[in-house]
Amino acid sequence: MELEYTDPIERLKSRYKGFNAYCGIHFDSVQDDVCTISCPLRPELLNPAGIAHGGLVATLTDVAAGLMALQADAWAHNIVTQSCNIHYLRPGTGDTLRAEARVIRKGKRVCVTQVDCFSGNGKLAATAIYEIAYLDLQ
Repeated sequence: MELEYTDPIERLKSRYKGFNAYCGIHFDSVQDDVCTISCPLRPELLNPAGIAHGGLVATLTDVAAGLMALQADAWAHNIVTQSCNIHYLRPGTGDTLRAEARVIRKGKRVCVTQVDCFSGNGKLAATAIYEIAYLDLQ
């Protein structure tokens, strides 16, 4: 039996394990209009140039987009990423990466989100558009 959580962050902690936990993703804020998550930049998450690995940026923005889609749908469906388009604008540096997701448009089957990813110095490192598909619960 799945526990019912009224606090979205507690609900997230129960769902996001494995790779997301390995990356150290922290759920900072879940609101109706914006969701914010962050990740410490540990040495094993950097590329050979010493900056955030592009795959980490993609993971962080994907998790933020999914979180925003879940919140926009009142957690009524499971989700899957349908498509994404990431623009890497500058290196992810500093101690932490932070991603902020917002809904652009929510439909019955798809939620389109925009996610901005910021370096530890607060500068925009990447921006992404995600299409998150809602799956029927069975």
